[in-house]
Amino acid sequence: MNSPYIFPFHKQIILATDTHIHSDPELSTSIELEQLQNEKARLQEETRDLDEELKQLETRAKVLTEKIAIKQLKNENAAKQEAINRLQTKIELLEAQLEKLTTASTSSKEDATTSEDAEEDLEAAEKAADISQEKDEDTITVTALSNDEEELSKHLSQEPY
Repeated sequence: MNSPYIFPFHKQIILATDTHIHSDPELSTSIELEQLQNEKARLQEETRDLDEELKQLETRAKVLTEKIAIKQLKNENAAKQEAINRLQTKIELLEAQLEKLTTASTSSKEDATTSEDAEEDLEAAEKAADISQEKDEDTITVTALSNDEEELSKHLSQEPY
């Protein structure tokens, strides 16, 4: 430990540390300024990234909103088309029944047969409508109705088919 190199080396370390502590204030200020500028640049980059992500998420939300609106419209249109189809079938059966009653002979036997045929036709149409409805039972329908549509739906559901 009595080496002549230990002590002078130790002084050099102290001097180097002492020089760093008492360094030029302009040098430490410029280092601090550079660090602050680097942090500012990093934060600006982060801001740009966040803005870009925000725009992408807003666009995605708009796309999903439009998809939902389209699905709802498709469901509403499908429900309305189904109601139209049922009414058309009912009208066709009623017209056929009316035509049979109009052209039927005056005998009660023929009238009874015509009435029975009309009832059978009506039952067959109802079975066909039930089968069509059973096929649609696997489909989940979500429908948002306005007040006018709700009143129309209530009115249609109260009418016998």
